Amino acid sequence: MNMDQLKEFVSLETRKRELDSELKAIAARIDDLEEALVPQFLNDGIASMKVDGRTVYIAQDVQAGPVNDRAEVIGALKQSELGQYVSENYNTQSLRAYVREVADEVRLLCQQQNRLFSEEEVRAALPPPLCDAVKITFVHSLRSRKA
Repeated sequence: MNMDQLKEFVSLETRKRELDSELKAIAARIDDLEEALVPQFLNDGIASMKVDGRTVYIAQDVQAGPVNDRAEVIGALKQSELGQYVSENYNTQSLRAYVREVADEVRLLCQQQNRLFSEEEVRAALPPPLCDAVKITFVHSLRSRKA
C-alpha cells in the first residue's frame, strides 16, 4: 500500500469537506445579502452597478402559476387555443416558456408606449380564459459577471 497516496487522499477528502461546509455558509450569506439588496436595487431604480471589477445586476424571471388550482388552468388552456400545453396535466415548463414569450412582447410594447411593465400587463396579454387562471410573478435576483 502506498501510504503517501493514501494520506494525500485522506487529506484531500478532509479539505473537500471543509470547503463544502464553507461553500454552504457562503451560499447562505449570499442569500441573506441578496434578500436585503434586491429591494434596494428596485427601490433606487438601479439596474446594474460595477463593484470591484464585477458588474452586479438585477435579473428578472417571469413565473406563471395557478390562481386557484391546476384544474382551472387546464380548462383555461383548452379553451384558449393553447391545448398543446395540456395532456392529462399541463406542462409547467412549456407554459412558463409561453408566458415568458408573451412577457417579452409585453415588455417591448410597454417600453415603446412608455408604460410600466408589470405582472398585470403580462397577465392581461394572455388569451382568455387563461389570463384569469394564471398568476404572474416577477422574481428578482442579483447576479454578477466579470466587468
